[in-house]
Amino acid sequence: MCQSSTCPHCGKPLRLSAKFCGMCGKPLSRRAQSPISALKHRSRFLGGKILPGLISLALICFALTIINPVRQSLLAVIVWDESDALPIITATATMTTFDVRETNDSLLTPTVAVAPPSPTTHVVAESSDKSLLEVHVIDVGQGDSILIRTPEGKTALIDGGYDNGRALAYLQAEGVTHVDVMVASHPHADHIGGLVEVLTALSVGEVWTSGATHTTGTYERFLDAIIAAKVPYHEARRGDAIPLGSLNLNVLHSDPNASELNNTSVVLRLTYGRISFLFTGDAEHAAEYEMLATVRDQLSATVLKVAHHGSYTSSSPEFLAAVQPAVAIYSAGRNNNYGHPHAETIQALQRIGATIYGTAEHGTIVITTDGKNYHVQTEYDRPIIQVPPTDNWQDSISLIPGSNISIADRDCSDFSTQAEAQAFFLANGGPDRDPHRLDGDNDGIACERLP
Repeated sequence: MCQSSTCPHCGKPLRLSAKFCGMCGKPLSRRAQSPISALKHRSRFLGGKILPGLISLALICFALTIINPVRQSLLAVIVWDESDALPIITATATMTTFDVRETNDSLLTPTVAVAPPSPTTHVVAESSDKSLLEVHVIDVGQGDSILIRTPEGKTALIDGGYDNGRALAYLQAEGVTHVDVMVASHPHADHIGGLVEVLTALSVGEVWTSGATHTTGTYERFLDAIIAAKVPYHEARRGDAIPLGSLNLNVLHSDPNASELNNTSVVLRLTYGRISFLFTGDAEHAAEYEMLATVRDQLSATVLKVAHHGSYTSSSPEFLAAVQPAVAIYSAGRNNNYGHPHAETIQALQRIGATIYGTAEHGTIVITTDGKNYHVQTEYDRPIIQVPPTDNWQDSISLIPGSNISIADRDCSDFSTQAEAQAFFLANGGPDRDPHRLDGDNDGIACERLP
């Protein structure tokens, strides 16, 4: 549901501290204040409660690193890839053309054409045809950022990666001076850090979030940037349609109260003719199962932005079966410290027949479509992602480009409720596999002691 920081009586924009409207003179109730001020208050309150404990935990971890030589395994959860923090502008490119023919819903018949190498230019999709929709999955390292351009010239930016300047540099290289719609899928730094830079440098029409808060400085700077730029702020809810010219970004999921920030993610579906896109943020299994229960009939998509950088905590077999993407694209940093994408996710995507691309291997990936056919163009000319099938998915981790660590086991302490653990347990093979040994007594029920 839409919210904005204006006077409820006359519509004049308000300062956060205003008690009376400067235009109509009427007193303002607390409800008339910007929702951003409420988010900042809640963020600071949580920070005052939680931050001292986090600082203590960080000091303990730091002490452990002094006596433990295996430093990276201890700090893997808080380290990201910054080895290529500057935007890369030299590339070769490949382009795959797909002709979509309808039988029942649609069948995809791919033909492949290789664009001539251009080692000194940044190759992107041609935009001279005014009937084309463009979706750019930007290589921002270990993070997410997606630029959408409509045939009418409207622009949307979903996430911005870390504050490494790469999203902004890409937009500027593409000649983007105004973003009509900005969406922050959720408040993790690898999704909103770059949005602060965009809000500072470019004009933005409106900002949408799930309303979830965080206690980090990056999140505080994001709210401050919205206020400083005087950009209308909205909180998305399932069923909303965010206008983008004549098209809509349809909200399939948004839960600010989810126990995990990843599961607060705003999930969006965009349709142009017979071609559709599903943008999933970092939604994990719990959010996927919620969508299966509420919007299953809206999940099918031609192109899937794979959730959570290809992590095994997302992309459950049931969810992928409902989406049935022809193309799947993950966004992750090359040689990142999380092992993204995980082999299990790549194998699950292969099982449903998706063609897999990733920014870690292919750089920025641009999909253009006229609503009937679509083209996939990659910044780097490298093979599509494939992993040989194996009974033990961890045996294949080293075969995935961009992965350099093994995956830590999960136990019941990683879940808030038994239902969440059960969903993860079933998504990972249930009682027949149970690679994380969540079902100790082999009765088909995981983590029975959880509430």
